[in-house]
Amino acid sequence: MAANGGRGGRPPIADEDDLRTRAIAVLQRHGYAATTMSRIAAETGVSVRTLHRYFPAKADIVWGGIEGSLDALRRGLAHADDGLPPMAAITAVVASVFGQDADDAEVGRARMRLIATEPDLEQTRPETYRLWREELVAYFARRLGVPAEDVVPRSAAAAVQSAIMAGLSWWAVQEHPDVSPAEAVARALGALGDATRAGPRSS
Repeated sequence: MAANGGRGGRPPIADEDDLRTRAIAVLQRHGYAATTMSRIAAETGVSVRTLHRYFPAKADIVWGGIEGSLDALRRGLAHADDGLPPMAAITAVVASVFGQDADDAEVGRARMRLIATEPDLEQTRPETYRLWREELVAYFARRLGVPAEDVVPRSAAAAVQSAIMAGLSWWAVQEHPDVSPAEAVARALGALGDATRAGPRSS
């Protein structure tokens, strides 16, 4: 997802994006659950203290840096085309967010492969993940003219977020070199929309 802005304070003694890339490679080699921060530090050539300075917890190595995607989602939904059906508008916005992703494709694939295949990471979703859903809830509530507390926008937002993760996981695990993350997400959301519109199958 979109990367962080710069840090204030003392000058960095390691490049955060490069350190994240090398740390993710360590996690891939040895497995997320089995890899300690000490091992990551040793194999990336930094001290444990430096590693913790950039990534306070191991999960931050994988999840960190996605905060910018929330801002992009908010901007996109604020300017979404209300002339489109809600699912079509959200698909356009979300695909655009992932099209702006600052990650190198292979780094993004490695991140998502870990998230899709490591159960421990599923339990460490950051606050940004929850806030994404709340933005989607607010959008559906506005478009459908119902309160945000209603089950309809909340269910719709949950389905959209699950479809996004399914699309990204498919892209990462199946390794489709000709498909971008934005295209994978658009396909997943398109499939969700098609499924909700599908009529009874002819016998």
